Amino acid sequence: MPTAMEASLGGQRFLRRRRASAVLSAGIIGGWLAACGHVAQAFTISSAVSAGCHEKVTTDALRAVRLELAAAAPLGADRNDRALIDDLQFAPTDDMTDLGGATLLLGVRDNDLQGHDALDASQLALVHGNPGTQMQHCLRGAHEEGSDGAQAALEACRNFILERVGQALEGLDETGAPDPGNRTSLRVYLALRHGVNAPLPTYYVRMGQALHTVEDSFTHTFRTTDGMAITTLLDWVDVVNRDFTEANDGPPHSTELDRCDDPDDLRRRRRELATLAATAVLRATLVPGQTHDQKMAGVKAALDAYLGYSPGWTFDNGWCDAPEHAYSNGSALGCDVGGSGSGGAVPTWSGVPLAALAALFARGRRRRRVLLALGVAWLVVVASPRAFAQAPVPEPGPPAPARTALGGYVGGSGSISDEAFAGTLGARLRLTKHWTFGVDGEWNPFIAVNGASTVRAGAFNLYGTVIFRLPLAYEKFNLRITGNAGMSRLLIDLYGAPKGSTGLYAGLAPLGLEWKMSCLFYLIVNPLNVAVPVPQLRGVPFSYPQYRASVGLELYVD
Repeated sequence: MPTAMEASLGGQRFLRRRRASAVLSAGIIGGWLAACGHVAQAFTISSAVSAGCHEKVTTDALRAVRLELAAAAPLGADRNDRALIDDLQFAPTDDMTDLGGATLLLGVRDNDLQGHDALDASQLALVHGNPGTQMQHCLRGAHEEGSDGAQAALEACRNFILERVGQALEGLDETGAPDPGNRTSLRVYLALRHGVNAPLPTYYVRMGQALHTVEDSFTHTFRTTDGMAITTLLDWVDVVNRDFTEANDGPPHSTELDRCDDPDDLRRRRRELATLAATAVLRATLVPGQTHDQKMAGVKAALDAYLGYSPGWTFDNGWCDAPEHAYSNGSALGCDVGGSGSGGAVPTWSGVPLAALAALFARGRRRRRVLLALGVAWLVVVASPRAFAQAPVPEPGPPAPARTALGGYVGGSGSISDEAFAGTLGARLRLTKHWTFGVDGEWNPFIAVNGASTVRAGAFNLYGTVIFRLPLAYEKFNLRITGNAGMSRLLIDLYGAPKGSTGLYAGLAPLGLEWKMSCLFYLIVNPLNVAVPVPQLRGVPFSYPQYRASVGLELYVD
């Protein structure tokens, strides 16, 4: 019978997602997909392609409350909680790496991610375009039209905040402080462990979700001159459904209002007010000596102060010359949506090279096509006339290729799926001209493109190697098939998979090339290599499958 932890991680083997192999490629591809894939984020969340606006505002709010109230003190993390915090897809500030601070930031990111990879634009487009969750971002719903629709949308926004705050208060202990033992399962996507269901402190999960909506109310609305009251709410869902008219649906969502780098006074003021509002709501829930009802009354007072409604601003009167209207995207339906933090547009012609880049990181059928293309290209290269010799080419090692020979191998590899690299050192025994056996040890660091630490120690793999060779006497190269089987040992703590966990390793290079470099050396190239370390077998297994390309030197002596 699985434990609660094991159950919470169930199915993660089937929820692997493709991720970019480098920050630059991720930025280009993710930005283009975000623009053309209809992803709206209000204040952005931290990722390889966007600034951490929500994290910054929320961090400043919690930091301010911690200076005032003892109930907001940092929460301790056990080994497994610490593994989760160390594997986040973003880098919290040092004072937010306790369990409470990290959970609050995960909660505030959840409205935008819903457990998905921060770079999975196809899934995020579905999350943000869901007509039933627009209130989580303080946006109009599909049928909230005109002034009445704006008021209805604002009421739905406020009700969502109050609902989440009420749930958060259930996570306080008898002293009014967050109870670390009262937990709610939250779907989280981690940098290396990927998709997990993590039980986290209820108070901070629900408060994070509530604060996200509070903060979004300062980027998804037009406001009065002092910024304290809302005059109308913006529309996103009708824009992406191509059923948008500003007279009915209100102003369209604007990416330029989402910026938190203070490019001008209006947006600086909005960020400051968002921080003050988040601080006020957070403080109201942690005031000591108050009942549940008193705390809810304090939250409602904060919402009245920062999320009140000022009527009379309509399409007919030009939104009373609202300054926010100057930040309109223009046509929000094209692929020229300005990127957050830059204000620039992504040119439509960029789709051709970007699509080619994106194909390298595709999964499923598209990945198989890429691998097939690589294989064809490889065959064209090795079969070119310059690759053929006119006379038999001697094999490295003993003069008689059929003689038994001892040797060694040193090489390296890199993976574009579950990014990693590996350094390998091994011994070889060539029994016949067709069969070679060996033992290899490799250090296999994992790469987290979207995490606090880019390169982590990963795993140590020790395995036996079997090589079936196809000698080509008149060519400068031979062909080979390589298989590996052995053990894998985890060198880091991951959520649900502690350091020292030991499991299985398997690998296969179905078509490799050994180039006859000299009388001693082969240059070994395996362009298509699948490696599957599974260092965690107990409970819910943890595997880190890699599509590798590898190169190395193989030495044989007489």
